[in-house]
Amino acid sequence: MRTLYDIVRSCLFTIAACVYRAVHQNIPDPTMTMWGRLRVRIKITIYALIAPEAIIWWAMRQRYGAINIAEQVNRLNSGLKWTQTHGQFAQMGGFARKDTKHVLYPETLINLLRESQIDLEQLTLTKEDIDDKSKGDILSKALIAFQTTWFVFECLARLQQKLSLIELEVVTLAFAVLNIITYGLWWYKPLNVLRPIYLHVLPSTSEAPPRAGSSSESDREGKPLMGGEGGNESRGLVAKVQEAIGRMVEAIEEDLGKRPWWMTVWKRLIKQPFLAIAWPLAQLFTDEEVHNEASHVSTFYGLEIPYEKRNLVIRLSCVIGMVFGAIHFLSWHSSFPTHTELLLWRISSILLVGQPALLLVADFFNEIYDRAPSGSRREFISMLLKKFFEILSYFVGLIPYIVARFCILVLAVLTLNHLPPRALDSITWTFYIPHL
Repeated sequence: MRTLYDIVRSCLFTIAACVYRAVHQNIPDPTMTMWGRLRVRIKITIYALIAPEAIIWWAMRQRYGAINIAEQVNRLNSGLKWTQTHGQFAQMGGFARKDTKHVLYPETLINLLRESQIDLEQLTLTKEDIDDKSKGDILSKALIAFQTTWFVFECLARLQQKLSLIELEVVTLAFAVLNIITYGLWWYKPLNVLRPIYLHVLPSTSEAPPRAGSSSESDREGKPLMGGEGGNESRGLVAKVQEAIGRMVEAIEEDLGKRPWWMTVWKRLIKQPFLAIAWPLAQLFTDEEVHNEASHVSTFYGLEIPYEKRNLVIRLSCVIGMVFGAIHFLSWHSSFPTHTELLLWRISSILLVGQPALLLVADFFNEIYDRAPSGSRREFISMLLKKFFEILSYFVGLIPYIVARFCILVLAVLTLNHLPPRALDSITWTFYIPHL
């Protein structure tokens, strides 16, 4: 028999490994204090708890961006031999100007290489040199991967032996499955690097290079480093959704303006938390990035995926998100303390699957729209359906999804006092295999 303490300890350790240790953040502001870095870390952890699919999307973007950066640099100079680790380091804000302390975005770095404004000796770093700045080695990463993988196999063994899984274990299992994918995507990204490498930039001998993120930056073959024109459509949609939400917020505030007490509750308990969560998620999912001159890249920065490959990544992200939500169906027939809690769990599980499913349906109609003859009825209908499901997923699906995530987490804790039958029975073979 196992105890409730053993279950909670194993679940909390695995969740902490998934949402805190496994997330490879970008290099923070070098001028930031220890408490400032801790606040950023806590913010990322909250996002990993609320929307773990967004972390998968971020990791996919950065993996593609790292490969793209390494290819572009090696094409400009075959003597550098950059790997995916070099690309990840450059993408996470690993290089900065020595004179202004401003970070060199990958687009700017490649443009400076093209203009011969950076001495190549400064970029002849080996993979071992970059790994030396990482706070995580192969052994530490392997231990985290082993712990999450072990938890997955343990849950599968319990299901095979028809032993009950409590709701907290189901939630942890979903995080563990996503963590295995996230770790694979970020395997070559350095962990917890706090300082960039400062490079000496030579003065320009020709006209000033374009700003980072401008559409004129391209390689010798004319292929842009960033995404194609297809990304502008998603940016426009999100801008319209944000504008609509802004008007709704203004209308509510105008109505509450005559009631100061309600106005205070609205701003502090509803408006500020919602905007703090919704805006970065919209930016993360739409590749919307503003490149400012700063000493660090933004928290969720990653190269925009070109339009021709973006649809494939979106579909993979949606499928992974649906698998994450579907895992919660394992507790569909569990014995909850009340029927209301059972309904809340089922509705929340459906919403977790429904949000990425709406994005997948919108992408399906987008594919029909791209292939439809210009001016045809099929093009018009597919465009309307695409817009409908996009607005439904961003505007209607976002708020219920966040509420569903909170409900799942709260219910997983509240049901610890009402364990289902055989929940404390141990798997026989676990006593003979060492594990945490």
